[in-house]
Amino acid sequence: MSPAVAQGENYTRLAVPLGDETNTYAEFATILPSAVNAEPNDQQILNYTGGKDIWTSILLNGSKVDIFLLYPCQPPVGLLDAEGMKSLLASADETILQANFSEAELYIEGRPAIWGMLGASLFAAYQPTNQTAALMVMEGSLDEETMYHLLYNMSITVTEGMTPIPSGYCSDTTAVDGADAIAADATGSVEATIDGAAAVNASASTGATAAVTQTASNLNQSRQEKAEADRAAAMARLEEAKKSMKM
Repeated sequence: MSPAVAQGENYTRLAVPLGDETNTYAEFATILPSAVNAEPNDQQILNYTGGKDIWTSILLNGSKVDIFLLYPCQPPVGLLDAEGMKSLLASADETILQANFSEAELYIEGRPAIWGMLGASLFAAYQPTNQTAALMVMEGSLDEETMYHLLYNMSITVTEGMTPIPSGYCSDTTAVDGADAIAADATGSVEATIDGAAAVNASASTGATAAVTQTASNLNQSRQEKAEADRAAAMARLEEAKKSMKM
């Protein structure tokens, strides 16, 4: 695993391949302040009873961020509600059921997410495609500013037609198979390459990856005003999560 960056004046676009030594099944990307030091930590493809799980961890200013991308043997056919997402995550690790879930809304890539505290860590989970689920677990030592940019600028682009589940792994006849495993609504390829960095326009990058939470009351605001409102709301939610951890 080798993160790639595209450097702008104030921000860095971080791209991390999700897979193994021979295959990239998806790509995680986000935009972070240039002062944030991003380092690769570890990556494995894990087995669980109901499917396969690509686990990737990175260090942001020394604080660990774990990214879990689940490929269930029996993938969802559409977007799950909060309880459905909890059940799917629990099929891989029942520890998630012990989490302190937040009631506040959160959207990642325009898709609904569940989030809250798990031990001393903040987590968020959503479906990059209808057939996959992603869980991000961030150490409590990660500062709120970096955490905000990580979540609200992130995307996971799933490679169509690829799956870490080999033929015969799933006992059910509805097991994941080839292109049927991946939704056709996966977004386009990332800008940065694994081997190096390329210059990007910081304002264009931040505009393209603006916070995705939208409400009817702010649709008529200017883009800048909306971004500021979304950022303030996001920071308030992160602060709420921090406080709940101390209770």
